[in-house]
Amino acid sequence: MTVTHTGHTGHTGHTGLGSRDRDWAQLASLAWSGPTEALAARVRQILGRDESGLGDLLEFVLQYAVYAGWPRGSELEGVVRCQWALHCRDTGTDPASWPAPAATSLDRESRDERLRAGEEAFRALNRSEAPPRGSPFVEAGMLGFVFGHVWRRPGLTTRERRIVAIIVCAATGAVHPLRHHVRSALDSADLSAADLRDLLTEVESRVPAPAAAVLRDGSRPLPPR
Repeated sequence: MTVTHTGHTGHTGHTGLGSRDRDWAQLASLAWSGPTEALAARVRQILGRDESGLGDLLEFVLQYAVYAGWPRGSELEGVVRCQWALHCRDTGTDPASWPAPAATSLDRESRDERLRAGEEAFRALNRSEAPPRGSPFVEAGMLGFVFGHVWRRPGLTTRERRIVAIIVCAATGAVHPLRHHVRSALDSADLSAADLRDLLTEVESRVPAPAAAVLRDGSRPLPPR
């Protein structure tokens, strides 16, 4: 399974964010503030619609955790589980319908296959060469897990994963990686300047000013390279 740069249901073209895009952007920025009532309400709202299923929401939690950190991911999954229980109570849904993680072709890869795939995904996503192997952070973390597994998983599109990574970097004030994510998203055409303008509108009040400035810069036409 390789990384592909495609759109998704609910979005046509690259002239701004679709409804699913806005869901993920808002959830990522709200989640960084912790298990608030606003986050719980947004999760509950998504569970009550047909556009994104519980499986998509759980995949979002994984992508969020990669960039926000595992304690934050655990916190967010706790909110999802609580809101799912309330959703089941109110709709008469069987709580046992919680989806089991589906097996994918990724599960059958050898360690070396996974590392090579991680290097390929890194190059495709970052528009630059992958870092050399030789440390647990690079091999087990970046190549073996983040790029070799998470970014190649089904459930969310590359575009949607880009949005989550960008919003989390913005929310945490990680300006340098945010600038890199913005540039590579534009270079790959996964996101457009119009998309970034919409992202800024969605989260500007919840991210530090330097991060908002990076998104604002990215929403302007790119200079010739």
